[in-house]
Amino acid sequence: MIISVLVVIGILIYKEFKRDTVVIEVFQVPLDLERQNITGQAIVSKLMDNIKDIESKADTAFPLLDYNPVMYDSQLEIVIPGSGISLKSLIQNVKNFLGKKQTKITGEVVLNDKKIYLTTRILGKPSRTFSGDLADLDKILYDAARYVLIYTQPYMLAYYYYYSYGSDEMNTDLAMDMIDYSISNAPESDDVMAYTLYGYILSDQGKYEESITMYENALDLNPRYTDAMTGWAYSLFEMNKYDESEELYKKAIRIDPNDSYTYYYYALLKERMNSFNEADSLFQTALKIDGSNFEAMNSYSIFLMKQDRINDAKNILKKIIKIRPDNPEAYINLGKINQLENKPEEALVNFKKSFKLDSANYIPLIYASRILAEQDKKEEAENLLKAIDLNQKLDRSLTKDLGLLLEDLGRKEEFNRLYNNSIKNYPEDSAYFRTRINDYGKKIN
Repeated sequence: MIISVLVVIGILIYKEFKRDTVVIEVFQVPLDLERQNITGQAIVSKLMDNIKDIESKADTAFPLLDYNPVMYDSQLEIVIPGSGISLKSLIQNVKNFLGKKQTKITGEVVLNDKKIYLTTRILGKPSRTFSGDLADLDKILYDAARYVLIYTQPYMLAYYYYYSYGSDEMNTDLAMDMIDYSISNAPESDDVMAYTLYGYILSDQGKYEESITMYENALDLNPRYTDAMTGWAYSLFEMNKYDESEELYKKAIRIDPNDSYTYYYYALLKERMNSFNEADSLFQTALKIDGSNFEAMNSYSIFLMKQDRINDAKNILKKIIKIRPDNPEAYINLGKINQLENKPEEALVNFKKSFKLDSANYIPLIYASRILAEQDKKEEAENLLKAIDLNQKLDRSLTKDLGLLLEDLGRKEEFNRLYNNSIKNYPEDSAYFRTRINDYGKKIN
């Protein structure tokens, strides 16, 4: 029995020792909160849950980058039999002795004038105190989790901010600050991810030459890092440098032949090059490797629609919805198929369902409103468009589509507000917007 216990302990020690760890010690909590079952261990557990939640959202928002998350642990309560020494204490001391990377986090909670103050300390970093009413404890702990991520996985927090809130300029700037911090402070392995993420963001902003510089920096550190390689290939693809892009995709596949996303983006390239048979084969390979690559599945359905393979496209979308009935993109594409089949009512249902699942995406709402406008259901179309905040900065193509729809509906005030804001948001397209405003003015006068 003792031998089996020691074997289990030995396995745990080995696993713990092999990984870099952030150790969050039990927070000190006043007795008044302890009586409400708000214990130090409960505080730490909730803090860790929030960290994992942010990691999960970051990965869901943009899953292309394969990250290696830091392991976060609270104190283990296992005590080595007959020694009185906790397993966590032993591991920490051995790691410290051998210089193994680990970060220690401590903190406490204070009550004062019915306010709660939670202070979080990371060894060697400035402490932070978060405060609010007791009812705000969940938000306070979420803010504390973001603080922990700033100093333990800054690129992950950048991921979260940029891809979850990319339209918010403040959060975009914060994301870039997080990446800058990561590159200047993180170990070399994290530098590779930070440079690659920086490249993705620059590419997303249309700064392809600058993104390539970031990918080159990442590959200087790790020449076999395929995420940077495929990012570089995609930037070349957007710059219409197809041959150079293809060479990088082929190289990435030689290094890692089991990455679904590499085949998927390579398929998009071959489609752009009008090599449709090769594109089809690459899409199928991507989905064979990862049957839950819904981004590739949705793109494949669009590819099949363009090839007039409507039934094949519909089957792909039905498969997505069966596995993930909450996938909004699948309903948009299914609505497009309904339109090709001259089934506007079914299309309307699917577009509305897509918007219900993702109310931040106005594209299906515009599609639905367009159907209603074509059916002379002007009031219903206008009611749908009320969900769109015309004062926010919308995507360029979305702005133009929405403007044309408002023009057709005769919504003069909303049309003018949208396009006048767009002149400021997209000065390079200001001539287009001014022309539309002038033409619209002539049409109604």
